[in-house]
Amino acid sequence: MTQLPQEVAFSDLDWKAMTAGRFWQTTDAIQDSTLKDAKLLFSYLENAEPGILGAILLQYRHFTVYYIPDLALLIARLGDGGLRSFLADVLYDELGSGDPARAHPRLYDDFLTSIGVAADGLNETALLSNVRLLDDARKHLIDPRNSNAFAVGLRGMGGECVCQVYIAQLYESLIKNPFIRENRDRIDWRFWDLHVGEHDLAHRDQTRALIDSEIVSKGGPDLEALGRGYAHSMRSWRAFWENIFKLASPSAARFPRAMVEPTVNVMLYPLAETQPPALHPIT
Repeated sequence: MTQLPQEVAFSDLDWKAMTAGRFWQTTDAIQDSTLKDAKLLFSYLENAEPGILGAILLQYRHFTVYYIPDLALLIARLGDGGLRSFLADVLYDELGSGDPARAHPRLYDDFLTSIGVAADGLNETALLSNVRLLDDARKHLIDPRNSNAFAVGLRGMGGECVCQVYIAQLYESLIKNPFIRENRDRIDWRFWDLHVGEHDLAHRDQTRALIDSEIVSKGGPDLEALGRGYAHSMRSWRAFWENIFKLASPSAARFPRAMVEPTVNVMLYPLAETQPPALHPIT
């Protein structure tokens, strides 16, 4: 696999000159480069104390809350075709296939509470820096100046394809943590069962195949826009996780927080001196 220096991956690539034959090789190399950085961050979880472990894992739930309306917006943008229909199936699955108790953000919240994160006030715990990243992605997603192909790169590739790879790596570090190992049988693993197994791998592979047939193989301006959307997503994704792991620093309690709601609205409601909810280890 071609290894691209970090600065080349995000700054120097000429997406206008990209060919269909090189596209996946290039994007896979970008993914590999950022995943190496992520592995270093995620390895911290292997020995994190329960309180900081919960505080870090809590922040990912805000991406899951944003992702569902973003996916709905992406589907609304696309024309009729295989990709649109398949993403609609993914959205149905994300929402619990008709059962709100099985919606993926709800399952993740159930996981959090099973490791001791307080259930009350979860929507008020998001890092403001990350809400700004999520809102920025949403603004680009709905901006009519950006093409549908850009939107697919931003939330189709960046959300459905890339997220699965990172979450699998996060899980590998998580299950090595002594607190998690000691309490494994008492933890609600349903979210992880869906996202680190064959279920999510199948979604990732099918999404990629449809993007390849509907956009990549045709080349031209849409291929360039797809690449730019993907690069934007990867920049945001790396910054998102870097912000989260700053919570391990002594100054973490002073980081400003924001409200997150499961809607399509762009909301930035800073919460003055808000403390993250307490994590009460399983007893």
